[in-house]
This record gives sequence, C-alpha cells and structure tokens, in this order.
Amino acid sequence: MRLAKLLFKPKWQDKNANVRRDAVASARDAELIEALPQLLREDADAGVRLAALKRLNDYENWRERSTADADKGVRDAARSAYLGLLCAAGEQPTLKRRIAELETLSPDEIERVATTAQTRELRAAALERVTRVSLLVDRAVNDADAQLRIAALARVGDVNLLERIAERARKTDKTVARLARERIEAVRISGGDSTAIAERARLLCERMDALMRRPNADLTAELGAIDADWNTLGNAVPAPLVARYRGARALALQGADRLQNPPPPVEPIETATHESVPMPVADTPESLASRARFDAALAAAQSQARNERERQKNLARTLEQRLPEFAAALDSGNTAEAHRLHAAIESDLKALPEIPATVQPQLAELLPRYAQLSRWQHWSNNQRRRVLCADIEALAASGLHPDAVAGRVRDAREEWQRMNANEGIDATAEAAHGISRRFHALCQHALKPTRGYFSKRKEVRRSHGEGIEALLARIGALSDDSTDWKAIATLRSEAGGALRALDGVEPQARTALAKRLKDAIARLTERGEQHEREVEAAKRRLIEQAQALSVQGDAAAAPREVRELQKRWTALGNGKRRTDQQQWNEFRAACDAVFGKLDAARKEREAQSAASREQAQQLIDAYEELAANERDPVDTIRTTLRELDARWNAAPCDDRALQQRQRRARETIELSLKDAARRQRLAQFTHAMDRYQHIRRIEAGAPESAPIEAVVVAATSPFDGALAARRERALTAAATPADASDARALLVQLEFLAGVETPAEDRQLRMNHQVQRLSSRMRQGVASTPQAELTDLLKQWFAQAPQEDALEQRFARAACAAIDALP
Repeated sequence: MRLAKLLFKPKWQDKNANVRRDAVASARDAELIEALPQLLREDADAGVRLAALKRLNDYENWRERSTADADKGVRDAARSAYLGLLCAAGEQPTLKRRIAELETLSPDEIERVATTAQTRELRAAALERVTRVSLLVDRAVNDADAQLRIAALARVGDVNLLERIAERARKTDKTVARLARERIEAVRISGGDSTAIAERARLLCERMDALMRRPNADLTAELGAIDADWNTLGNAVPAPLVARYRGARALALQGADRLQNPPPPVEPIETATHESVPMPVADTPESLASRARFDAALAAAQSQARNERERQKNLARTLEQRLPEFAAALDSGNTAEAHRLHAAIESDLKALPEIPATVQPQLAELLPRYAQLSRWQHWSNNQRRRVLCADIEALAASGLHPDAVAGRVRDAREEWQRMNANEGIDATAEAAHGISRRFHALCQHALKPTRGYFSKRKEVRRSHGEGIEALLARIGALSDDSTDWKAIATLRSEAGGALRALDGVEPQARTALAKRLKDAIARLTERGEQHEREVEAAKRRLIEQAQALSVQGDAAAAPREVRELQKRWTALGNGKRRTDQQQWNEFRAACDAVFGKLDAARKEREAQSAASREQAQQLIDAYEELAANERDPVDTIRTTLRELDARWNAAPCDDRALQQRQRRARETIELSLKDAARRQRLAQFTHAMDRYQHIRRIEAGAPESAPIEAVVVAATSPFDGALAARRERALTAAATPADASDARALLVQLEFLAGVETPAEDRQLRMNHQVQRLSSRMRQGVASTPQAELTDLLKQWFAQAPQEDALEQRFARAACAAIDALP
C-alpha cells in the first residue's frame, strides 16, 4: 500500500495542472480535503488555486486571496465572491467587522455595498463613504430604508438634482419629496433668488397676519420662530412685504398686550337730555391691520413716484445726448450705427410719458432722413436675400453630407441676420415679411433630412462627454494618500483612452477637457512611477531576507517566516512588469530552497499519520465486533468495552470518518447493554406471565404435557406463591368462573396503570378509581412506584379464581402493556 502511494501519487499532486485542477474540484480524498488550505496559497497554477478556493468556499479565504494572490484573474474572482459574502445576510462575519472592512474597499466597491448589502446598518455605513452624487440621488429614491433615503437626500445640494428627487419620489415617498422641495427652497433663498425670497416672505407675512388676528398665550414663542425665519431672508425682501411684515408684527404685539392687560370697562356719558351716549369703541385688530396696510401702501406709492420722476429725468438727458450721435451716423451713411441709435431712441421715447419739447425739432428733422436711408438699404438687401433663398432651395437635392448642408444653412442665416441687424429689423417684424417666411421655410426643409443624424451625433457626444466628466470626477475624488494602486493604474489607462477619443465630444468642450485630462494623467503617472520605485525597493529587501533564510534559517521557523514573506510580497502589489518578473524568479528560487528542506519531515509525518490511522482502524474493528456480539455475558462485554476505551484514548485519531465510526459502534454497544439490563430487571414479570399462560391452558382443560419448570426457567419472585396455588387448584378441581366484580375492579386499575383504553361498560369504574387514587394521594402525599403497583395487581389477579375468557384476555393485554411501559 505504501509502495503504491510512493509510485503512484494522487491526481491532485499530478504534474499536469489540468489534472490537478479537476481533482481539486471534485475528488473526495480525505488527504486532499486536509491539504486544500495549503493548495490555495502554494500551488503554482492559478486555476488550481481558484478551484481550491471554490471547494472551501470560506469567507476568510476569499477575502485573503482577493488581495494576496499573484494572479489577477484569481484576485478578481476572489474579490467578487468576497464582496458577495460581505453584502449577504448572515451572522458571520459580525456586523462590526463588516463595517470595519469598508475602509479597505475602493469607491466602486463601496457603492456596490451601499446598493446591494442586505443589512441596513452595513448599507448606512457604506452610504456615508459614497462620494458620487448620482448614486446619492438613486439611494434617496430607491433605498428600502426610509431613514437611509433621508440621509442620502441630506447630502445632495444641487437644485436640479433635488428637483429630480422630488419628482421621482412624488408618488413613492412623500416625505422625501417634501424634504427635497424644502431644501430646494432653502438653497434658492441662500443663493439670493429674488422669486424664492419674495414667495417665502409672503408666506411669513401671512403667518404674521394670522397671528395678529388671533393672538394667544404662546405668541412670544411663535413670534420668535417667525422672526428667525424672516432674518434668514436677508435684505433682498421687497419693500412692500417688509412694511406689511413690520405692521402686522406691531399689531400682533399690541393684541398680545391687550390679551394680558385688558382695558377697564367704559361708563356711558350722560347728555343734557339724559340720553346715554356710548364711548367710542377701541380699534379692533381688523381695523388696525387695515390701517397698517394702508400706511404701508401709501409709503410705497410715494417712494415709487419719486423713483419714477428721477428715472424720467435721466431718460430725457440720455435722449438729448443720443441725438447728435444719430445725426452723425446718418451723415456718414453708417446704417448699422443708425439702426442701433434709432432703436435706443425709440425705447427711450416709449419709456417717457411725452416727448420733451427740447428734442422735438431735432427728431422732426432726423426721422425722415432715417426712413429714406432704411428704404435704400432694404431694397439692396432684398436682392441678396433672393439669392440666398435660391441657394438654400438647391441644397435639398444636392446630396451633400449633413455637416456641409448645416454649414451652408448656418452661413446663410448669419448673413440674413446681419442684413436684418443693419436694417434694424427685429425678429417679430422680420417674421411678418413674405421673403423672410420663405427663407426660413427653405432652411427648415433643407435641414429636415439632417435632423436624425445630428440628433444621434449630439446624443453620442453628450454621452461621451458625460463619461469623461465622470472619469475626471473619479480621478478628482482620489485622495493624495490613496494606496489603491490598481485603481490608479486603471484610471490612468482610462484617461489616456479618453484623451485619444476627444473627437467624440462637442468641439466647444474639447480644449478644456484635453487640458484637464492631461493634468490628470500627469498626476496619476507621477504617483504610479513613485509607487513602482517603492515596490521594487521593498521586494529587493524581501528577496534578501528569503535568501538569508534559505542559507542559515531555523529549520522549524523558516517555513512560517517564508510564508509571511510571501504574504508581504503579494501585499506589495505590482511594479514594472519586467522588473517584477525578474524579482519574482529570484524570490521564488529562495523560497523553494527553504521548502525543499521540509520534504523529509513531511514524509515522516505522513508515515506516522498512516500508522496512527491503521491502529485506529484495528480498534474500530474491535468495537464493531463487540457491538455484534450477542453470546458473551453483559459483564464480559462491559469489561471489554472499558479496555477498548482505554486503548482508544491512549492513541487518539484525528480522522473524522474513523471517529464517527468509533462513536457509532460504541453507541450500539451502550444501547445493547442498556437493553440487556432492562430485560434483566423485568425478568420476574415476564417469567410470571409465562407461568400464568401455562396455568391458563391447564384451566382450559388441556393436559399438562410438561411440568412448569420445563416451560419457564425457575426463578424466585413475589408471584411464586400465588401462581403455585392457582396451578394446584387447576390440577385438583374443575375451573369454575368466580364473581367478576372484583376482577373488573382489578382490570380497571391495571388498564389505568398500563395506559390502555377501558371498555365502555367499565369506564365508570375507571373514573371512580381515578378519583379515589387522586384523593388517596392528596391525603397520604406519597405515591408508590409503577413496579410496586404492577406487582400488587398481578399477585391479586393470580390469587383469585379463574375468570371468563373475555376478562382473562383483557388481563393478558393490560399486563403485557404495563410490563412494556416499565422503564
């Protein structure tokens, strides 16, 4: 057997990696199962290591190999399985440890935990570490826990994203939608949005008006809360709302004072005619509010009138200054400047209630000249407009590329707009011209076939630009002290690819994106090269330590130290590929030299283990043989069992299968010993029933073919006297049935003791017996044992005269059941 093992190694130790991989994945060899932890770390083939990992399927091994294995494929597979177990529900590992391990994950892995973890606390801890705003938006809407949705919402500050959250959560989570709208309002107010500030101020004024109309004892607290909200609005609140707020606040304070200090009642005044004239009634809150609103409106109107008068004076001065410039533009024929000044003058005149007398003569002279210049220019431009319409009309059938068609249309529109600007024609007036409508219709007709192309290109460019922005955001989120070199290398590669593919984004954004990508690549390259130098130096130190261990290391501690060096080597990560490969060859040669010294010790341990298993197998065979032994006495079996136990304990075996066989065989022996002891305890009852059945056959008239001693083994028992007397009566006289009343009473007691059903005619007797038994137990307080009760009942039955066959059969059934129920 040993020679066969030396000549024919098991398949999981084969030189062929494919054979080893298949054996590790499916073989049932106990030695293989024991060696799996060593294989997943030391086997040279990545597939064999991965198969061992899958076979063990242990959280700690997945986690350790996700960073410690030399093969990227094994690390990726282990990382994926590790993250899956981390996010799954279960008691192992503990929640505290799972949260602590979040510090070791990359941003992408943190996001995976935040979205897929089954445990709410783990998702919360991961969500705190998430930096990507789009994921926070997703969690604020889709997370299963309401508190986590609110926590994610609290970290979103962009108004557009908050509006998106409010819209998406409008029907699914009204609390999140409401909080999002409140945050939108707060952000707009803090940003100085006049519309939001005015709307908030109006709501606070309405609250103050309601407080003014219905003052109460808690007015001071409510007033303080409203004042705190008002102070956050700053100085951008419109003046009418400020006046309204202050007036309502003053009236609210007056109402609170009257509520606390009511005025004394006023007596009516007696007139000369002795008629009672009531005193004037004090102002009510409604009248005071009306008066405050009127005063505020009056002050606002006066201020507005003053501002309007000042504005008109400034417009008049500006108009007087523009007229000389307008005249100079007309004299020089500068139509563009003339159109611009004419539009400004028209705007100023519309803003004034009437034309100032100082400018009326000049306007009367200049406006006809401007009209003549406009007509001349319009006629000239219309000739060019007709040419442009013809050119655009020919584009529809030209078959040009969509970019060329769009360029032609864009140039024509720009020229058309320049002509309109030179003539001072605005968009509304220009749309009313027939030739303008024809030109724009032709442009739309020419561009219609290109819309699909440009729409698709715009979408592709936008998507590509968003991808580059996301990449730059990930690079920017990378901290300066990050040690995730794999992520840094991946980001550097992605940034280089994005720089080469900048043609896929909008032209306006290419320059800025190129600069940002080059800066990011330079930053990542510098960090990567510095890391490679550090890795090379660290691995050189590990090689020197391994070489020292291979020469003069402690034979017992060297393997453990080498494994520690291997773990440290794997934890260092990758440097330059060529340098890494060269250093790995040197390091592995030194490690192999250390492990080569362990072969002799391993073979010796294997021999000792085989001898131990062989000895254990012999002991187990002895156990199983003893379990099948039914011939030897009980005392002999007990003595043999003690001897086997002593030998087993003196030579322990760590083979689980052999331990289980020994445990099963020993349990079988214990059960057989317990069964033999019970049969010995109940022997007097079973012997008595056998003798009773022999006597019954004599009572039935059958001749006694053999003495009782030949039927039943002789034994001394409490039933000997009763059974001997009954046998004597059966042999000397005819068996005459006796009175059945006492027999029925005995049968009821025996059936109650055995727990069997009593026939319907004797159920009342059984109930009486139960009541009497309970009463006797309550008086005496001590109950006899089942063995004693059964002995007494059997002696009474054996001592009485024979009964009819039905009762005797009931007795036999009840007695056998009572004997079987005894412990």
